[in-house]
Amino acid sequence: MRATYELWHEVLSAEFFGADHALRSTVLYVDDEIERQLAELYGIETGLALAVADELNWSDPERSLFSRVQRECAQWVNGGTQGPPPSLPVLALSVLAATRMASADGMLRSNFYGRWIQVFGEQLSGYRANKLEKAFEDVAEMWEQLDNWLEDTGGLFGTSTVSTEESRWKIGYPISQALVRGSDRHVLTRFFATTRLRPHNRTEVSGRELLRRLRVWTAGRDRHLSPRLMEELADAADTGETLISSLLKRLADDWDGTLHEPEHGHRRRALGLRLMVTDRGRRLDWLAEAVEATPETEVCLPGGRTFTLRKEYGDVYGGLESLRPSPQQLAYGVRLEGEALVLEWVPQEVVLLRMHPYLGEWVSTEYFEPGEQHWILAADSAVDEVRSMVNALGGRTVRETSAPVMGWKLFKGVRAVNGGAFASTLDRGGAHAYVLEPQLRQRAELSGGLRIAPEYRAGSGVAGHYLRGGGPDLLLPASESPDGRVEVVLDGYTEKLRTDPRIPFPLRLVPLDEGEHQVGTAQSSQVFTLYDGLHDRLPPGTGMLGYACGGSAQRELSEVGDSDAAIRGAYAPDSIRLPRTELVRSDVLEAVLIDHRGSTCRVKQQSVPAWMVSRLPEEARGSCLEVEVPEGYVWLVYRTAARWSVRALAAAMDIPDPAPSHDDYAWAHAVMSAAERSHAPVWLGYVAAAEAIAGKRGA
Repeated sequence: MRATYELWHEVLSAEFFGADHALRSTVLYVDDEIERQLAELYGIETGLALAVADELNWSDPERSLFSRVQRECAQWVNGGTQGPPPSLPVLALSVLAATRMASADGMLRSNFYGRWIQVFGEQLSGYRANKLEKAFEDVAEMWEQLDNWLEDTGGLFGTSTVSTEESRWKIGYPISQALVRGSDRHVLTRFFATTRLRPHNRTEVSGRELLRRLRVWTAGRDRHLSPRLMEELADAADTGETLISSLLKRLADDWDGTLHEPEHGHRRRALGLRLMVTDRGRRLDWLAEAVEATPETEVCLPGGRTFTLRKEYGDVYGGLESLRPSPQQLAYGVRLEGEALVLEWVPQEVVLLRMHPYLGEWVSTEYFEPGEQHWILAADSAVDEVRSMVNALGGRTVRETSAPVMGWKLFKGVRAVNGGAFASTLDRGGAHAYVLEPQLRQRAELSGGLRIAPEYRAGSGVAGHYLRGGGPDLLLPASESPDGRVEVVLDGYTEKLRTDPRIPFPLRLVPLDEGEHQVGTAQSSQVFTLYDGLHDRLPPGTGMLGYACGGSAQRELSEVGDSDAAIRGAYAPDSIRLPRTELVRSDVLEAVLIDHRGSTCRVKQQSVPAWMVSRLPEEARGSCLEVEVPEGYVWLVYRTAARWSVRALAAAMDIPDPAPSHDDYAWAHAVMSAAERSHAPVWLGYVAAAEAIAGKRGA
């Protein structure tokens, strides 16, 4: 090969497949500007197109146009495929042609071959043009060879983003590399973070779902993505695997959770902030999920305050309590940066919230779950449309209240229980209809239902146990067939259903016997069990589940025999009266129990018992310990590093009216410490009694 071609090969190898690309997704993006920069940086006087053109075989019509390059590739394979394949300059030139695709010079934006012929300086018609177009089948094979080489080397030279689609098989390869510029890589890692994608896409979000989220994320706002990528985003089909959805999936699968910041060494983790509505809709907080390897870190506002974050219960960070969401932050966004972590909230007019499984509070989420209850936080500018949308869902009346931030409203109790109304609401669309869009799934899943118990046997493949007549709903993947039908398999019987993948299919409508059932598609299915009711006695197998213990307990619950050493559940006879206990976080700084007569009982600082330290691994201990509550005490007031809190220890109807003495100052002080932490009427009565005592003392 000529020296100029080999020089371009060395330059492209170093720039796109060097050591700094190991285990990171690599995109062979070359446009006119990058070609010029590389030529100047490495002192190359001959352009990329001329270097490749010199290797073309025009003299022998019996041999292929790229026969010289193909011969070098064959020798590269026989020699053990050391380093990138010799076809890199050819592939880079095809990407350069793809970046020039635009509706100009009498050519349509979709005309790749016209630009491919043009980069060689040839006429758009005639023998040489036809030869170049026909030879591109060989170039497509070179792209497949590069993709396979990156896969075989296990990410040592980078992970492949080479993609295509059925409708444009050959030209899809270079176009996939022309869609994402270096600046797009940074923006897309921000998108992955703010949409709270897990590193390496551990939850397996599909390419179509990523495409849907990206369209929502870019709707009405300039996210500074390149025009070429935005055009592909707008033109991509909503069904089937498209070039952009395939590329997004590859980038997401390779994303390690860091921002694409070469200047920072790609070391900063990125997370999307969540909004959390607490105190029954009266308070708004920021919530950040904790990074597993970073239990403590610092972030700060640009040129402003610094916040120390510490991992707490529920795998979330504590430390942002003093940063209350403001109308300005909701409208324009907020960004907190540190040496190791970047937290960001991207502004949006409508925010969907769902109950957090561990915190018990309403937290912003990415997609709607049909059948489940949601809250919607809407700016005043979007209230009319949101009100119309949720009313069209039918079912229970949605409650509309003032939000805990000025200029916003809160819609409570938003559910989709009527499939027809839900589908018509989505089909009608609107600027904010995306908040009602369920996640696009790749496999069948179960949701809802009257669940008696989850399945505790690890790896058993059983989704859970349900009451007969209250079976779960079946969430199906989108159909790829022309008739829109999905082939559903239930206990070995197959039937094609015309269903909307956004709407769950209610399995309770199918008469099923008590016992185990398997349902789904040929590609993915789940097992569940149905029972007629709970047992009047201890069910068979009770006592057979426990934590196997051979010096220290295992982390996973499993079946254990009678003679096996294990930590099992205990049975207390009715004659034994167990003490009243309450869970208290082990990191509280101060905790006080309060009764209605004016007495207080200080809770001693809790430490992890020795038996627990010796037998349970640290991850299995949890962050809470039990404390005994003496008879008559009805409130727990406690202080963490961030704030005071109060918790009722009985139902409101069972809490007596306060009756303290006029000199119960310690009682009054404890109540006043958490006076504003609850707006329950029964607690406000205690606050009023405490204020009366405090007022007398002040007098």
